[in-house]
Amino acid sequence: MWARATLLWGFLAATFTVCLAGKALAELMTALFPEGVPGYDTADGVTVETRLHPEQMPLGLREDAFRFTPQLDQGLGYTSNVLPGSNRHGSWQIVTAPSLSMTSDWPRDQIGAAMSAQDTRYLSLPSQNRTDGTVSAGGRIDIGDGRLTLAASHVAAHEDPGTIDTLATDRPIAFQLDDIRASYAVAAGRWAIEPAIDVTHWTYSDTTIMGLPASQAYRDRLVTQAGVTTYYELAPLRKVLLVVRGVGQDYTRAQPNQPSLNSNSYQVLAGIDEKDDPVWRWRVLVGGEVRSFASSSYPRETRPIAEAGIGWSPSGMTTVTATFSRETEDAAQEGVSGMAYTSARLTIDHEYLRNLLFKASAGFQRADFFQGGYQTGTILGLGVTWVLDRNARLLFTYDQTDLRGSSLPAAAMVAGFSRGLGLITLRLGL
Repeated sequence: MWARATLLWGFLAATFTVCLAGKALAELMTALFPEGVPGYDTADGVTVETRLHPEQMPLGLREDAFRFTPQLDQGLGYTSNVLPGSNRHGSWQIVTAPSLSMTSDWPRDQIGAAMSAQDTRYLSLPSQNRTDGTVSAGGRIDIGDGRLTLAASHVAAHEDPGTIDTLATDRPIAFQLDDIRASYAVAAGRWAIEPAIDVTHWTYSDTTIMGLPASQAYRDRLVTQAGVTTYYELAPLRKVLLVVRGVGQDYTRAQPNQPSLNSNSYQVLAGIDEKDDPVWRWRVLVGGEVRSFASSSYPRETRPIAEAGIGWSPSGMTTVTATFSRETEDAAQEGVSGMAYTSARLTIDHEYLRNLLFKASAGFQRADFFQGGYQTGTILGLGVTWVLDRNARLLFTYDQTDLRGSSLPAAAMVAGFSRGLGLITLRLGL
């Protein structure tokens, strides 16, 4: 018990030290953070693909009450378009992605950590090679009638040319983000309240467009989000929610003779979360957001926002998941104060055999820029997972991405993009 408490408080002290020492798309942030780390849990529910088959899972390495899970993905594939824009240039690619995660098995409280890297080598265009990495840690501690959650992450990555609202740079733009978040959930009868705060610092490296230097300093920013979520349980696994949030954007390297992009936003969302039906589960929140800018050059923006997720399990072999979101986001182009971003995705998972899983997905994105113009994107994906044994599985994936734009705010933005990516990946775990 003493050893557990010492380690727990040591972790908390380290987290607070990070806090004292120091948004691109929300979908992008979610994809960057690892699963299984307290504070970064984003799973909507169990699907055919994510449900546990103990006999098919790696055992991991154990040290006292901690479980360490190493994993290595080694992939080989072909992409039809490596470069941004409509000038297509295909290449074979090699993707190497090692990772290591740690979780505790304590009866109370929990800590977890993960580190991962992904190295992508383009055999025909080595100038586009990239290496991304993430380090995250988080913990949950029961205190009185409540639960405190703390988490921190550091990410070093690159913007993908197939992402909506991407600049037509000569190579992917490198960026870093540091994220710290905390929340405290307290329940009293059917009521629960959870205040939370999240601070994210984004920094971007300079790049070139058609060989000319293009500073990205104007995108560096500190985003502070604070809010309160209130729950009322109508019945077990069925509750109504009210979410109130405030978001502050502080651009840390303002450009000379340019209006400030600093802003404050206020969001209110209300809805219902229901998981008591074995066939259907759903969560729907609707509301609005007001964003006010420090500069009078940019008018106040008032927009409807929404978050929704629906899961359908018609049988034990198939799950269908649909998600939808509409929110306001920052924009990549200089002089553009933001955009209304809408995304929707439908995913079908099917267990054909116990060791053979199929997956199909379709997604739609749309960005409506505050200064005029819009961009749309579609994503289609197919995948097959063959579980060879407890420690190895083979994945076959194909993704088709297409971007289209109309009257975009600046020529530097990617107006059109199309890419097909097929990949065979061997996943090894202990």
